[in-house]
Amino acid sequence: MLGAGAVGTVSALKFVQEAMLEQLIIADAVSARASLLADRLRDPRVSCRRLDAGDRAAVARTARETGTTIVLNAALPATNLEVMRACLAAGCDYIDMASGGTDDDGIPKLDDQFALDGEFRAEGRVALLGMGADPGTTNVYAAYAAKHLFDEITELHVRDGDNSVCQGHDGFVAAFSPWVFLDECLCRAVSFRDGRYQLEPPLTGCEPFDFPELGVLDCYYVDHEESRTLPRFFPTARLVDFKMCMDDATVETLRVIKRLGLSAKGRVRVGDVSVVPRDVVVSLLPQPNDLAGRMTGQTCVGVLARGLKDGQPRACYIYNVTDHQTAYAELGVQATAYQTGIPPVIAARLIHQGRWSGPGVRSPEEFDPDPFLECLAREGMPWKVRDDTPPTVSPKVRARPSREVMAA
Repeated sequence: MLGAGAVGTVSALKFVQEAMLEQLIIADAVSARASLLADRLRDPRVSCRRLDAGDRAAVARTARETGTTIVLNAALPATNLEVMRACLAAGCDYIDMASGGTDDDGIPKLDDQFALDGEFRAEGRVALLGMGADPGTTNVYAAYAAKHLFDEITELHVRDGDNSVCQGHDGFVAAFSPWVFLDECLCRAVSFRDGRYQLEPPLTGCEPFDFPELGVLDCYYVDHEESRTLPRFFPTARLVDFKMCMDDATVETLRVIKRLGLSAKGRVRVGDVSVVPRDVVVSLLPQPNDLAGRMTGQTCVGVLARGLKDGQPRACYIYNVTDHQTAYAELGVQATAYQTGIPPVIAARLIHQGRWSGPGVRSPEEFDPDPFLECLAREGMPWKVRDDTPPTVSPKVRARPSREVMAA
């Protein structure tokens, strides 16, 4: 496992509960993070080491030397291609939880990763992309809807809501990697409409959405992998998009960051040193691990599917709600990390068991959703289906008087 941050912590805690686990190597560019997490686990199958996920040769060498069969990349998406190529060199399977956005910034994108499909097929290995909460469980929810709830899917809308409050911090907060959060919110967002991919301006498309248990929250276009992969596998869908809830203060803060150029990834000169503006912003924000125990509220991740069933219009929202305090009581983490760190562990289990099989670069919606969702509920993430089908309104018909009345 590459990366011992908030999400990696959840995955590691769940991995050591796996009876099939022979060994878990926790690697991080900061050796102290890896060793602290390994010490916390206190499991003889767990070891740690310093390893930069962007160092392809070192990752491949470590995987070969340790007999690793699956690499989980919980580091930044910028490292995805290097880790994937390391897996090809070492002969092991690959899982990640996110890819780069749409900006032309040199960061590997989803298409760059899918371009390695032929090489993974040739090696008989699986590379599973975007296997977190969203993307990840959302893709599986879409597959479940197509298999069980609809005869034809015409729309898929991923909606991510959070009503959290962070104790002791009233400013801008990112519950997952701040670097990734800025990337997703401030680049142009992909959506799919009428058979074509569209690029939506950042922080547009405000839409009130009624989340189960959380209530109505304003959601905005955010660039996410689902908008690019779901149209590939559900060809009848004419509309696919992703929106995430943000309060007014967060939206305005993001707009100011964008206007001032503080989201830039290139170096700028400040006195006698050069700095990356985005790195400065990220360093000033609370890290996701530091939010554990300070967050109250809930987060909801789900997919609103629309389509036809038995010739009639139907709409269903498939979702999971996770409570921050409940997640902290179980694993000592906040809810967003909890929702993101559990799915790749389940996926690793299914790949190991051969229940999710087939070589190549794959997306979660390609696999049978049933075994994954059976495991998801057992692992602490119960999911539900809300029927959002609009009620059928019967046309008003003027009643004719009965014969008795007419006779009277």
